[in-house]
Amino acid sequence: MAEASSPASLFARLRLHRGGFAMEMEMRLEQPLVAALYGPSGCGKSSFLRALAGLEPAAEGVVRVNGRSWQESARGIMLPPHRREVGLVFQESRLFPHLDVEGNLAFGARQRKNGPSPERFRETVALFGLDKLLRRRPDTLSGGEKQRVAIARALLSGPRLLLLDEPLSAVDAAHKAEIFPYLERLFHRIRIPVILVSHDWREVLRLSREVYIMEQGRLRRHGDTLELQYERNDYRLNALEARVHRWCEAERLMELHIGGDLIRVPSQEPPRTESMRLLVSPLEVAVSREPVTRSSILNVLRCRLGSVRLLDEGRAALDLEGDGWRLQAVITQASTRRLELKPGVELYALIKSVLVDHSRF
Repeated sequence: MAEASSPASLFARLRLHRGGFAMEMEMRLEQPLVAALYGPSGCGKSSFLRALAGLEPAAEGVVRVNGRSWQESARGIMLPPHRREVGLVFQESRLFPHLDVEGNLAFGARQRKNGPSPERFRETVALFGLDKLLRRRPDTLSGGEKQRVAIARALLSGPRLLLLDEPLSAVDAAHKAEIFPYLERLFHRIRIPVILVSHDWREVLRLSREVYIMEQGRLRRHGDTLELQYERNDYRLNALEARVHRWCEAERLMELHIGGDLIRVPSQEPPRTESMRLLVSPLEVAVSREPVTRSSILNVLRCRLGSVRLLDEGRAALDLEGDGWRLQAVITQASTRRLELKPGVELYALIKSVLVDHSRF
């Protein structure tokens, strides 16, 4: 990737050679967004993040944020970490054990020029659901709670760039599920670039809009996360235009119209737009010849089978036609035979999970 003349939220081209390890990496974010840095352990992800933060003195190259040079080795510019206005969160929360949650957050706030307003402090506490934790010490918190405090503390420092280095890797599955909604709420609101390091593709797919895939210290692939997820498959990602019907606060669900049908999507807060695009993986759509009622699946929609197309590896793509909407489902060829699926058959589409395309807003 060549450096262009147009301004970027972040431009970085960095090299680091240490012993037998070599890292050469370039990243350009054109606007505030969440970009993931993905790859196996030891490929250089954390080294690149540390170099952005100024924690790798041996790293050479260029780092610019919002047009301001933090580092230009050729010109002798090398801002120290405390002048880079970076919010950095590691695998371990690194909270101060002698301070309660409010004290930890206040420490982050003191790093900000002029400090955040009391209103901003309260908003951040509310965003991460920390109201009831303010008087507790770190050793009484769960792993997910600690990371929520750590990210909130980083935000209160007023960063120009937020760096999250495997923030969920030390959190068990139950607490990881607890923290995901808070991260999603943050990423939908934030107006600075965020780089999320992860070796878990499920985290990358759920949380990022762009992904940089690293291998052996170098960039192997870069692109839109959803496009990279599906580009090698012989089926397409379903995109549904939806109109908001209402938000159910008690159940934390949005109800939306797709054509003449209603679909339900988990949501921690009321929608901010009247329409949105929903994304559904064909692998997350099952079909039934009969209605399904007693099930954990929220969305069961009546439809008609338009066509069946055989794919590789024993799979089949089904084109489903509903009341003003279309979906593609991918199931096994064995299931198509067992259900005797032929064009024109009446079916029920069982949609197991739905993502909101927030890149549209």
